[in-house]
Amino acid sequence: MASRLLQLVALWTTLVGTARACPELCTCVDTFGNLQFADCAYKDLLLVPVGLPPNTTTLSLSANKIKLLRAKSFVNVTQLTSLWLAHNEIVTIETNTLAPLVQLRNLDVSHNKIVNFPWGDLQNLTGLQLLKMNNNEMTHLPKDAFSTLKELRSLRINHNKLTSIVEDTFSGLTSMSHLQIFDNPFACSCCLEWVRDWLANTKISVPDQKLILCGAPEDLKGIMVSQIPKLDCKPPTAVLSSQPDLETTQIYEGVMVVLNCEAKGNPKPEVTWEVNAGSPKFEFTIPSAGEESDQPVNGRATRSRFHVFQNGTLIIPSMSKKEDGNYSCSAANELGRAESSVKLALTGTQKHTTNSVLETAGPKTATGQAITP
Repeated sequence: MASRLLQLVALWTTLVGTARACPELCTCVDTFGNLQFADCAYKDLLLVPVGLPPNTTTLSLSANKIKLLRAKSFVNVTQLTSLWLAHNEIVTIETNTLAPLVQLRNLDVSHNKIVNFPWGDLQNLTGLQLLKMNNNEMTHLPKDAFSTLKELRSLRINHNKLTSIVEDTFSGLTSMSHLQIFDNPFACSCCLEWVRDWLANTKISVPDQKLILCGAPEDLKGIMVSQIPKLDCKPPTAVLSSQPDLETTQIYEGVMVVLNCEAKGNPKPEVTWEVNAGSPKFEFTIPSAGEESDQPVNGRATRSRFHVFQNGTLIIPSMSKKEDGNYSCSAANELGRAESSVKLALTGTQKHTTNSVLETAGPKTATGQAITP
């Protein structure tokens, strides 16, 4: 009996000791024996310390030298309601680092060097009320980044490198009362017009609107986003035509086929050709900002079979069975994407010369010059 009692005492002592454990450089304070505050700030820490009490609800790791947050950094402190990580040197936060902290209410990762944030982790943090991400290096904000944060009241993403915000990014934040987005180099193009209109009508407090400025294009640089003029925005369209006309003409071996992708839209769309004719598949992209030229834009390795030009024209100099397949052109700008396609198939082996086709089709480049392969 005495031996059994000693074992129980030893076990109780171990459990108490574990509950009260605290990393060497941290200070852990119990409040009423349940809620625990772990203060690890200003300790020159390079990593999240191990051995934090599992009943920790507030953890301060501010003003250290932490550069990396690993996926298992907080798996033993899942009762956290407040996590302070400001003023570190964090560059990377691994996926699933924050996801286990389902009770989190306050998260501060401001004043770091974060470029790629694990946005999917936020989907689990449905009780989050304060999120500070300001003063980082983030360039991208997914549309659904905050879609599950119905309790979020304050969001700070100012002082980053965001050039755009997708429409409806904030629409699910039904409890939001405070939003900071100033000091980002916004590209004031068609996709940002909604922000101008939203700022004029939202009931959310958006301070320092004089600092919500256009960083591009050059003619709007320095203009307040709330005052950008109405732009002539048009979604892309793509119309594919052919020479000879594929609906009325049979395609024989040796014939030259000219496919032209007429892409329209504002901003000027980027044109992409996808060719699925045997193996491998080919993809040729014509950048929207490229200078018009009568020189093929695709690499030399494919020019013997296909010539792709800046004006959206794709030429097959000499049809053969291996050129049978699907040819699709797409036009894309920030307002969407449009696609048009055609199927090519030989209808016979009668020989046609490419010169006669050139005289009939007369393909032209964007500069108006005749194409001679």
